Amino acid sequence: MFDNFIILLIMINSIFLVAYDYKDRDNEESYNQFIESAGFVFTLLFTLEAVIKIIAMGFIVHKNAYLRDTWNVLDFLVVCTGILEKIPQIPNMKALRTLRALRPLKSINAVPSMRRLITALFVALPRLGNVVVFMFFIFLLFGILGVQQFKGVLY
Repeated sequence: MFDNFIILLIMINSIFLVAYDYKDRDNEESYNQFIESAGFVFTLLFTLEAVIKIIAMGFIVHKNAYLRDTWNVLDFLVVCTGILEKIPQIPNMKALRTLRALRPLKSINAVPSMRRLITALFVALPRLGNVVVFMFFIFLLFGILGVQQFKGVLY
């Protein structure tokens, strides 16, 4: 139930992120002010989620601690940037708004099958580099052959 609730929050938060009008940088419109206050509520809820998980799992010392899982590290960074963004005493924190785009990545941690897919993608990426080099070689070979063939037709 807890994970389903968090996934629902992530979906709603993603909708709010899409609906935000980035032309209004100073939040002068009531529409953006509402989305900004909803963002504050989402930050509080995601912080509460992180605190509950830290209490349940331990922070870093235990074998299965919260920060020993790389996906939880991503969640923790998203929560920390959300908190830093809301602190009014720190100047120029509007740049952290761009990191709001990382919030939907929290869903990776909540859905185990998605975690497996992303992990498999990261494992496959280095091998895809070999495919790119091979394809570059093939394109280069056919490019040279094409230029040679075209050169022979003109002369």
